[in-house]
Amino acid sequence: MIGSQLAARRRNIRAGAFGILIVAVLALMITYGWNSWQLRRLQLSGAKISTVNLTHALADQASSAFKMVDTVLVGLVNRVEQDGLAASDRDSLYALMQDHLAELPALQGLFVYDRSGTWIVNTAGQSFNGRNNADREYFRYHRGSSDRGVHIGAPIIGRTSGAWVIPVSRRLEDADGRFAGVVLATIKVDFFRKIYERIELRPGGRLILALTNGTQLLAIPFSRVEIGADLRATSLFPELSAKLPDGGLVETSARGNALIYAVRQAGDYPVLLAAARSKGDVLAPWRESVLAAGTALFALAAGLGAMGVYLLRQMRERDGLEGDLIRAKTTLESLNASLLTQSQLDPLTGLFNRRYVESALEREIAQAQQEGGLLAALMIDVDHFKKYNDSYGHLAGDATLIEVGRTIRRGACRPRDVAGRFGGEEFVVLLPATDLAGAAVVAETIRTDLQRRRLAHRDAPGGFVSISIGVACIAPAHCADPGNTLLDRADGALYAAKASGRNRVSCDDGQGLDIAAPGAQAPHAGVLGDFDLGQ
Repeated sequence: MIGSQLAARRRNIRAGAFGILIVAVLALMITYGWNSWQLRRLQLSGAKISTVNLTHALADQASSAFKMVDTVLVGLVNRVEQDGLAASDRDSLYALMQDHLAELPALQGLFVYDRSGTWIVNTAGQSFNGRNNADREYFRYHRGSSDRGVHIGAPIIGRTSGAWVIPVSRRLEDADGRFAGVVLATIKVDFFRKIYERIELRPGGRLILALTNGTQLLAIPFSRVEIGADLRATSLFPELSAKLPDGGLVETSARGNALIYAVRQAGDYPVLLAAARSKGDVLAPWRESVLAAGTALFALAAGLGAMGVYLLRQMRERDGLEGDLIRAKTTLESLNASLLTQSQLDPLTGLFNRRYVESALEREIAQAQQEGGLLAALMIDVDHFKKYNDSYGHLAGDATLIEVGRTIRRGACRPRDVAGRFGGEEFVVLLPATDLAGAAVVAETIRTDLQRRRLAHRDAPGGFVSISIGVACIAPAHCADPGNTLLDRADGALYAAKASGRNRVSCDDGQGLDIAAPGAQAPHAGVLGDFDLGQ
């Protein structure tokens, strides 16, 4: 009787062990699937955001180019309609047009035609005067329409330059409001091409500059045969044009390849800019990580299976079972500790994330209030970082943020110091038990350390990546709202450092701001409190 009870008990234990093993494997599979899906979603979300940002930036640039050319056309229309086209006025008009041509790199040429289409004045030289362009689409448009607005036509090959150009034109009228001719500006297609080809497009990526009527002006990767192509016949254009005028994002497929497209209109002009990234290329890193994680999970599942067999063999002895349970508990605790650590770190820089910094701030304020000590904070911002991203791309920007994070970690090196990424290119450092002078020395050390690395930044005044730092220090025991006060003062000091020229340290002691220019001694330097740079 007793033996059968013991055997039944052992069977129950074995059944329970098998059940635990199956649940553990299922839990791992579910966790793996959920994490993989979330990583995929984050990867696509980041790609969509970067594609939209790129589209907005390029659309703004295109709008500015057309705006400058259109402004020149408006001035020429006013000049011609007021002064007429008498021979005595043509030399001064020619000189003015040459000045505009020299000032605007986008311009290929400027032209004035009379009501019959005859060339009157142009920047190509007087030898071309007397020719006729009445056959051009823009001339026929203005002759048949009373619209006084700007007209942007399909790309053509210039008769003076032999290059592909985009015609931008306005109608001339006489005193009675009748058609009197056309003022034309031609924009180089290569002007946009040179800008767009500096942008790194991954395999499958594409940039399209087109008229809203579906006429393609330019596409990258570049092909001359595609200039002037009609996009209305494609399956993509109706989806893109449906997003105008506000712009938007659309996922579609082209030639079997899923694409992420963003589209934006160039200001008020009938021009749209579309950028595309290959969905497959975007997800390539994710697939690699999922494959690696899946391999590890398979190995872990196999290990768990082997462990289960081992446990079942050892269940005949009570001590072996208890030892296995202890090991399983230790493994779970280690995994939980690892997950907790990962939840506290910024995935890009490896510094603490904002949530952890905020909790650390509350903890240090409570300790400083209890001990009656000081608490200092540094607010750090990368100078001209948007220009850096625009010039070098977001991947280079991420690499720069990683290097800035390493520099900050080297400067804030005490065990209790907390260095975190607050968001974007902004970082925060908490320095417990440190006075304003000591914090200023840490700030200047971080700033000069980064400056010595001479990270190239062609759009920055000094040619290298730099940071501005705001420093503040409070005694939490004597402050009504210590957390907000400390960060607000540090942020105000950071704003002052940027307003004073960037690449410098600004300190706020509650009485006023003290700003040190680059290369100068840090404000209040010399009194370090308990901060030791040798730690």
